[in-house]
Amino acid sequence: MRRIWDITPSVSAASPVFPGDTPFQVLWNERINDGGVANVSTLHMTPHVGAHVDAPMHLDGGAMDVSALRLETFLGRCRVIDLSNHEGFDPIEPEELEGQLTCERILLKTRRTIPVNWTNDFRSVSPAAVRLMKESGVFLIGLDMPSIDAAESELLPSHRIALMNGISILENLDLRNIRAGQYELIALPLRLEGVEASPVRAILRSLTR
Repeated sequence: MRRIWDITPSVSAASPVFPGDTPFQVLWNERINDGGVANVSTLHMTPHVGAHVDAPMHLDGGAMDVSALRLETFLGRCRVIDLSNHEGFDPIEPEELEGQLTCERILLKTRRTIPVNWTNDFRSVSPAAVRLMKESGVFLIGLDMPSIDAAESELLPSHRIALMNGISILENLDLRNIRAGQYELIALPLRLEGVEASPVRAILRSLTR
């Protein structure tokens, strides 16, 4: 069998979320230990917790929601680009990507550890780098950061350039144990109508046995 790497961070009440977003919470409607016939829970959370995909509706109320995204986008060959040796939190610029955009799905590894609490200290992707990926035929950008834009950004230019040009964005992946190279990506969003984002269970598979 081909090797599988789980690149989905676990989700719990401790999972960091953007300040103001709804953290993950499990509410119990019925529990066996309390005399119920089954365990039945309700999940209360932002769809942007953990590994997730942003749909165009994220920034445009009249645009495509997450249920309408093409599944083929999230299933197929990808390339992991390792930028984790870079020091500092300046945006990723085109020069770091030139000559490496050899696949339609690109995953950017920038971290060696995952913060346990929310932090604004992460590398965003510059608008120029997003444009370069668009010109190179990329239609999915995966990140190990919580956002393609800086946490302080209000205009969200890189989100807008990507989503307006049909580029899907996967955020909050766990790429700590992934080497640079080519893999098969499987990261399907849920079919949630009228919702701007969806959690995913993202995995990579080796291309050969």
